Amino acid sequence: MPNAGNCLILGGGGFIGSHVADMLLKRGYRVTIFGKRNSKKTNLAHILDRVKIIEGDFNNDVDVRQSLDRIDYVFHLISGTLPATSNDNPIYDIEINLVNTIRLLNASVERGVKKIIFVSSGGTVYGTPTHIPISEQHPTHPISSYGVVKKAIEDYLFMYHALYGLDYTVLRLSNPYGERQNIFGVQGAVAVFLRKALNGEPIEIWGDGNTVRDYVYIGDVAEAFVNALETTTAEKIFNIGSGDGRSLNDIINLISTIHGPRIEVKYLPARRVDIPVNILDISLARTHLNWQPTTPFQDGVKRFYNYLNTQRYAQHVG
Repeated sequence: MPNAGNCLILGGGGFIGSHVADMLLKRGYRVTIFGKRNSKKTNLAHILDRVKIIEGDFNNDVDVRQSLDRIDYVFHLISGTLPATSNDNPIYDIEINLVNTIRLLNASVERGVKKIIFVSSGGTVYGTPTHIPISEQHPTHPISSYGVVKKAIEDYLFMYHALYGLDYTVLRLSNPYGERQNIFGVQGAVAVFLRKALNGEPIEIWGDGNTVRDYVYIGDVAEAFVNALETTTAEKIFNIGSGDGRSLNDIINLISTIHGPRIEVKYLPARRVDIPVNILDISLARTHLNWQPTTPFQDGVKRFYNYLNTQRYAQHVG
């Protein structure tokens, strides 16, 4: 187990990163957060006095290199694109995510970084699954640029480990949800559906609502990230999810039970980029990372709902 090392979280002010920061502090690590200049620190307000903040641009090689000063471990959580829109401009996706990550790897080798934890995408790197649940050995045939780039970064991590000894772990994450998640965006069904339910707005669904995904509570995700840091194993790629599937209609029914008032649903034509079913096999993480999710879906959604009510986010919807 690393001994209270220096950790850099790229994108640490975001939904996932702020929870990883919480878990690292809980386990005694020193934490540095790298984020955009003048970005909001709302997710970090409760720990601002316990972390170091570096404001910079992931596109700027100098900013990235300087952020690695005296850093032992890097959590790479930055992505400049979304799965649903990455195919609109694959060149941009490559430039903003793949090229900048290779620069990060070069700088990490030069600065003596010991290990990189990279968040990949369990929902996109496999493409349309041939069997369920999906293990890490499943073929990878992504049908979105987002998934292609994530897989390419995984391959570069393997290469840099083989050539330069840079240790790494890839976490192929399913669909995280929970407190601090952006409810105003287009990604994250649980978050978007909760916002609309709280505001009495109709929920729009692409397709018939039977699309099935693997949803995992953010507190469990943060634990997986830190366990990955503290684990040395020949296995480098792990699925991180719940191991169970929920359809969009299932989510709406649960929210209706929690919320009370009737929820209006509008069904729209299905999108070609949407894979019908994606459920991850997490047995490898159980075995090698000593990790498994402990938060039942119903409990996690209820916590998120109560959090949103407390924060009164619903009042600020434009």
